[in-house]
Amino acid sequence: MTAVWLAALAILAALIVHTARFGGSLTAFLPRSGSTVQRALVHGLHKGAASRLLLLAIRGGTGVARARASRALTRRLRRDTRDFALVANSGAAVARGVEGFLFHDRYLLAPRTSWTVPALRADLRRDLAILESPAGLSATKVLADPTGAVMAAARPWRGAAGGPRSRHGVWVSRDEHAALLLVETHASGFSVGPQRRALGLIHAAFAQVADHKPLSLEIGGTGAITVAANDKVADSAKRLTIIDLILVAGILGFVYRSGPPLLVSLVPLASGAMVATAVIGLVFPRLAITTLGFGTMLIGVAMDYPTYVLLHVRGGESVPRAAQRVARALGLAMIAMVIGFSTMITSHLAGLVQLGVFAAVGLAAAALAARYVLPFMIPAWRPLADLSVWDDRAARVSARLRRARGAVVIVALAAIGVLWQHGGHVWDDHLSALSPASHTLMRETGRLSRAFGVPGLSSLVVVTAANRERALVASAALRPVLARLRRERALAGYRMAAQYLPSVAVQRRRQRALPAPAILRRRLRAAAVGMPFRLRAFHEFVAAVAKARHAAPLRPADLPAPMRMQMGGLLMRVHGRGVAFVPLSDVRNARRVARAIRASAVAGAHYVVVKRAVGRLMAGYRAALLRHALIAGALMAVVIAIGLRSVREATRLVLPMAAAIVTTCALLVMTGPGLTLLNLVALLLIAGLGMGYALFLGEHGLIAERRPLAPWVCAATTITGFGVMATAPVAMLRSVGLTVSLGALLALLFTAAWSLGASRAS
Repeated sequence: MTAVWLAALAILAALIVHTARFGGSLTAFLPRSGSTVQRALVHGLHKGAASRLLLLAIRGGTGVARARASRALTRRLRRDTRDFALVANSGAAVARGVEGFLFHDRYLLAPRTSWTVPALRADLRRDLAILESPAGLSATKVLADPTGAVMAAARPWRGAAGGPRSRHGVWVSRDEHAALLLVETHASGFSVGPQRRALGLIHAAFAQVADHKPLSLEIGGTGAITVAANDKVADSAKRLTIIDLILVAGILGFVYRSGPPLLVSLVPLASGAMVATAVIGLVFPRLAITTLGFGTMLIGVAMDYPTYVLLHVRGGESVPRAAQRVARALGLAMIAMVIGFSTMITSHLAGLVQLGVFAAVGLAAAALAARYVLPFMIPAWRPLADLSVWDDRAARVSARLRRARGAVVIVALAAIGVLWQHGGHVWDDHLSALSPASHTLMRETGRLSRAFGVPGLSSLVVVTAANRERALVASAALRPVLARLRRERALAGYRMAAQYLPSVAVQRRRQRALPAPAILRRRLRAAAVGMPFRLRAFHEFVAAVAKARHAAPLRPADLPAPMRMQMGGLLMRVHGRGVAFVPLSDVRNARRVARAIRASAVAGAHYVVVKRAVGRLMAGYRAALLRHALIAGALMAVVIAIGLRSVREATRLVLPMAAAIVTTCALLVMTGPGLTLLNLVALLLIAGLGMGYALFLGEHGLIAERRPLAPWVCAATTITGFGVMATAPVAMLRSVGLTVSLGALLALLFTAAWSLGASRAS
């Protein structure tokens, strides 16, 4: 049996190597369903141009040295067009990327109300004044665009991309102590691998530029936060896992007093992790690294299964015989755990779905390995120490706890009262509660964003339509409404895609208004009467208008990189529909804005407060998962009742576990901001652990000559392992560790208090 299992593990290892694709994106824990507006909002946060921006600040040295380093770094990064879509260190650098485009397509981009002789005369008088002024433009530029279309087309772009102040020809911070650069990557800011590569290229280029000068580089942005968070979780998990293994090995080594059982105890855990990874690789197109790391921590409780088997070995009994004796209880404990984690499969968060499959499959495989493989690896093992003394002590502790059954009831009722008192504040549905991001780096990114003049995304209007073109048209219809709200000081400003790119319909209307070359020449001749202009000087202007009359309408893909960066976050295709985002700045009267948007009669327009909308979406997910968890709890109780063939005995086992969960929730709510989806995952684990403790503590006929010590040892390893996790520097790991360690302790104490007693092994 051992050889067959090892061969199967080898095949699984080969399968994982050849089929599993590991991904580093943290978007596995971003919502994917909900209303059209909610999905569009989450998609915008994930795919928008803002997520692809990296904000760089060069500090140290003199202002001249920083400016020189800024220019050198910009040149080096611009050579890499594979990773970087845009690299800018000044307004002039950005302008160079759009000036040619604006000039070439000025008559499609710029609004023009009239091409009559009076309108052209007014333009020519203005041009003449410019040419006669000391600081006037060159005659070539003026005569090529006498109507000033380029200036009109550039106006919205300049308003949106004014950027920070300049010094020595580069952007600088407000205090002028840092040179600033803006970098846009091709990859989403949530994709760990590409962002790690981009950050590595930036640091390598800066190292060559700095060349031992007293300069330092700070990088902010979604990509920097994503990579730092991923590394922090991975490093914490690696370090805590090592500490966990050492402490758990110490506990089990003290109990077993022998090396072989300690080593074979790892077989079920390793088997579960490999089987789960292989299944995830076959079922899902990509396995998130976060799922692999977090899932391995969750199925670490599979160490309980070999403990239950090995500690039930009696004198003169083989390990396979002991495994057979505890098989029913072990199977019920495993089924209860699998049922709990299976509820996560119904979640709309891809990360939780993967985590649920990983945990359920991994624990099932670990239990099967503990039952059918481990016993045959050390069939003749015997405990070296007399464990009867420890069994007696465990039995006496359980007996004392049974005298405090009333206290368990009082504590559980008090916990219910606490949860009832907190009401709607029991749950923390903010998306940030699931984020492992460093608050320090997030503050640094916020500071750099303010230095660049990037507004915070707190309120916006989301416009949905059948396609992007219709969304663009609908959003443009909101301009009079938003302009009025700005005049009324209900908001400070807004940005929309229609400011940079008119709809196809508007462009065609402008083309139809352009006069034919002969007509334009005749009108120019009439408009220039009394002014020192010669008609042939406008040859380039007439040719440009003639070309614009038959040009193809501009699409988002035709825009240069700096303008695509703006458009990329404002006009998108989401799940087959067009979505236009209109960010609002400094909303002072949200109710008035919401009423105005509703009264605008623009189809598909919705005013959204981002934090509130995402919170509602997460609350919906949490409520659905909670309902499924309650159903799973009921199913768990039914399975236990069937396995024990007694509803009364099943009730005695289930109620203490439920009391432990309620008490854990109350303690966490009293000491923290509220429960999150990750706390709910931890509670599912506590339910399964509590079932295991109850099955191996109570007198219910499943196991002949039980050892009361076994569940206490299992609880000790679980509390130790997750207690170590509770010290993690990452909030999400710390929260799960605290929840499971506290819940496991309460589950053990409450279950022991309500057990009917335990017989000692002979």
